[in-house]
Amino acid sequence: MGMFYNGANCDIYIGKGAGKKLLNDIKNARHSVRIVSPYLSPSLITELIKFRKKNLDVELITSDNIEDFYGHYEKNIHKLIHQNRQIDDVAVEKREKWKAVSKILGYIGFCLFIIVIGLAYYLKDIKVAFGLIPIVVILLVIKLYKNKIKNKRIYSYWYSQLFPFKVYMSPDQNKLSDTFIHSKIYLIDDKIAYLGSLNFTSSGTKHNYETRIRTEAPKAIKEIKEEMYRLMNHSHLPERDIQLWGKQLYKEPIN
Repeated sequence: MGMFYNGANCDIYIGKGAGKKLLNDIKNARHSVRIVSPYLSPSLITELIKFRKKNLDVELITSDNIEDFYGHYEKNIHKLIHQNRQIDDVAVEKREKWKAVSKILGYIGFCLFIIVIGLAYYLKDIKVAFGLIPIVVILLVIKLYKNKIKNKRIYSYWYSQLFPFKVYMSPDQNKLSDTFIHSKIYLIDDKIAYLGSLNFTSSGTKHNYETRIRTEAPKAIKEIKEEMYRLMNHSHLPERDIQLWGKQLYKEPIN
């Protein structure tokens, strides 16, 4: 993983507002937007989501420092990971049977209770109280069924990405690698590439003093595209597991 290329024609910009032209090129993308940035802003993630809704191909490579939000704003990752739910029809059928049995037992218990109360009123005999024993047993059985109904899992969950993205773990979060994905690379329509210091954040693109290089040189674009493909598919670096992450982000009611 890694590349070297020499001889590309490019534009160089140093200073504030280094991302102005970048954002304009991204806004005018017709086919695809591919981004490598260790830090993100919710507002810019929202823009990528809009592009995806326009059927543009979107790819993102970032780090586990993905969150850059304040106060009550929605977390980036909740926008990018969707929860999917599947119903176990067999489990639903079994649970409905338990509900039906519980309901029938409830009717039986109620009828027995009325009978016992009536006999106690007319017979005035303490022995009638023994008639409460089967009612107590029925109530215990009903409670058992209700616990089974409550604890019966009928839903299973899995998680999917809104668009392809990789979240690599930084060395301070995972000791298996000392590599931190710190690059900032932007590839638009496989025709325009940006490289430099600006992250995909509001401060990076607008306010910070940054450096960026823009090129449309076909050979350079080809090399950059291939390197991004390797980083997306064959890096072998530790990354966040989407399924495990989804389980941490979302509640998973069992029924």
